[in-house]
Amino acid sequence: MGKTASFTVEDRIKNLIIEKFAVGIKGKELLDDATLGAMGLGMVEIYECIVAVEDLFEVSMDDSDGAADSWTISSLAGCVRKKLKDKSRRGINWKSSFENIVFSGRCTNLRTPLNIHLDLTFRCTSRCIFCYDSSGKGNGQAEMTGEEIKRIIDECKRLDIVQITFGGGEPFIRNEFMELLRYAKKYNFRVAILSNGTLITSEIARELSGCLDMRFDMIQISLDAPVPDVHDAQRGIPGTFEKTMTGIRNLREAGIMPVINTVLTKLNYEYIPGMLSFLIENDLNSIRLLRLHPLGRGKDADFFNKWRLTPEQSESLFNYLNEKRDELMGRLHISNDNACIFPMSAAAIRNSITPRPGREPLSYACGAGTTMLSIGPDGGVYPCSYMYEFPELRVGSVRENNIKELWDNNGLWDRYRNPLVPGDKCRGCNYLYMCKTGCRILSYAVSGDMGAPDPGCAYNPGLESCGDVKGAEERDEVVTNLRNTLCY
Repeated sequence: MGKTASFTVEDRIKNLIIEKFAVGIKGKELLDDATLGAMGLGMVEIYECIVAVEDLFEVSMDDSDGAADSWTISSLAGCVRKKLKDKSRRGINWKSSFENIVFSGRCTNLRTPLNIHLDLTFRCTSRCIFCYDSSGKGNGQAEMTGEEIKRIIDECKRLDIVQITFGGGEPFIRNEFMELLRYAKKYNFRVAILSNGTLITSEIARELSGCLDMRFDMIQISLDAPVPDVHDAQRGIPGTFEKTMTGIRNLREAGIMPVINTVLTKLNYEYIPGMLSFLIENDLNSIRLLRLHPLGRGKDADFFNKWRLTPEQSESLFNYLNEKRDELMGRLHISNDNACIFPMSAAAIRNSITPRPGREPLSYACGAGTTMLSIGPDGGVYPCSYMYEFPELRVGSVRENNIKELWDNNGLWDRYRNPLVPGDKCRGCNYLYMCKTGCRILSYAVSGDMGAPDPGCAYNPGLESCGDVKGAEERDEVVTNLRNTLCY
């Protein structure tokens, strides 16, 4: 994988000037505070330079940003950072826009799902210690055939579904996965692929490059740490780090920029700062950090409580990532979906919300069963892929009914399309209006009640601080013990 020589916005602009105007600036020193004219560029070349910067960073300059002949590398970089920050704050997300019709109580569900999460197998090359669906050898399920999956894709086309998310297990473990992917792209679906990267060869990466449209499509690769032993410990198989990094390099050489997904535990918590630097050094520019969930192999209460971050760690990391998000703008995108923490646990988020005592939300809906559904490897249909290990939450099978028949049967979706009854500390909480008790399936996994508080919520209504905060010495001891007791 070819690395870029530099990564700051200033350095990327310098590299662009050198590549485009090598003759005009020959012998000139590119100083950050010197105007472009002083570097030897004429007015036409300056305008060409600004257009090239716009294309590189996908922003638009206008006259209010400054006169063309006054631009310096520093002022250009500063303007780019501001544009990127403004863009990230006001950008319209098509998925959120449509979901808000449901989430604001205007209807109980969309006419058809926006997104189908299609898990092709529970077989996997990893044995992640926290895997939400316990993937590994395959769980003994009879997987759908390629032809059955194609029929699902055909129906998605008839229903005007926007996106198909392919997951597992490890989707690339199925020999016909690339054929199924091409079949989906024939219909111009937006596609997301969730993978651990270990099976992505150079040939597969080139096929993906010829098949995917990276303006809209996405491939997510799981990487938990910048060092092999920590990543391998969390992913359950020695040597996984090197195989994953090989897959990532193959993608980059094929021109594909994956999104890196990192699951947070006490073991990799201290490696996150190094992880951000590692990604930049390896020409990667997007990361999403996900809190640990009490599902699958992570469902055991002792296991979950031992591995999850303390409230103090979670909030500290949330604040750190907020700072780095602005600092690294234009170099590394850190997802702003707050998946690294339960939002109400962060004082910074609570302080940005107007408390609404006694006010319940207009809708308790989430995407499960209202704007999306999930299909397991055996054809079982669930509101969300997090529900696979709860057979009582299964609403049907595409081997018995088509998607439209299941989606239109409101009786199957009562738990998801009707209001919840908030329980315990959620009742009367000043932030219930925005929070809606959190993730209902995580609540169900822990307490059997979808209206119970999200297990990640460390906020206690009426108290200044929240959670049981461990001291630094005890945290260090926990990490050491985890490392010493890990087994594969």
